[in-house]
Amino acid sequence: MRFYRGLQPFKIMSFDLDDTLYDNSDVIRLAEERFLQCVQEHAQLSELTSEYWREWKWQLAKKDPLIAEDVIAWRIETLRNLLAHHGKSAVEIDRTLALAMEEFIEWRHKIDVPAESIEVLNQLKYRYPLSVITNGNVIATRIGLEHFQLSLRGGEQGRAKPHQDLFHQTAHYFGVKLSEILHIGDNLTTDVQGAIQAGCQAVWINLSGKDLNSFTEASVLPTLEINHLTELLTL
Repeated sequence: MRFYRGLQPFKIMSFDLDDTLYDNSDVIRLAEERFLQCVQEHAQLSELTSEYWREWKWQLAKKDPLIAEDVIAWRIETLRNLLAHHGKSAVEIDRTLALAMEEFIEWRHKIDVPAESIEVLNQLKYRYPLSVITNGNVIATRIGLEHFQLSLRGGEQGRAKPHQDLFHQTAHYFGVKLSEILHIGDNLTTDVQGAIQAGCQAVWINLSGKDLNSFTEASVLPTLEINHLTELLTL
């Protein structure tokens, strides 16, 4: 544990999900593969490679930067535009969208949350109200995480992190000052910068083994850095 700022009294702990409470890399890769396979099969688009898909996603994000803050809406609208470009009918588009999104969401939630994460949350929930602030598309309860009194997702309930919106909503919901929220996350921009600039305190969970100074995106210092979630139990 390393402190960069003085830790002030806090009343709420908010958590990022992906790559904070579990490793997200394999899950999102497999979910993406299954999603693209489903589209290829039902829309007869053999040319739909992962590179082609990413190109379409970023084209839409350039035209409409706000949509990229809602990863579900971004995926849906990208696929809708791509299928229309390939001459698919409205009925074909709606059918493919429904099937592909169902497949994606199912595989997106095939997450094995580490026992350590669950045990830490089990202990913390008796000490503080816990909440989720995520930019992802995982529903905490669907992966067995029943510990949170509030769950906010960027793009659905408000602007995505590092925008301050969801931090302000969390403070309002619990009736606390922003400085009384301790946000825990792995991303130095969305989690640390977002929380600190909103007026909250921030724990950076560093699983990389690298020093903070080696990250070019480290423009704002966290309140403290940890390497294991269990360290939260000592606060």
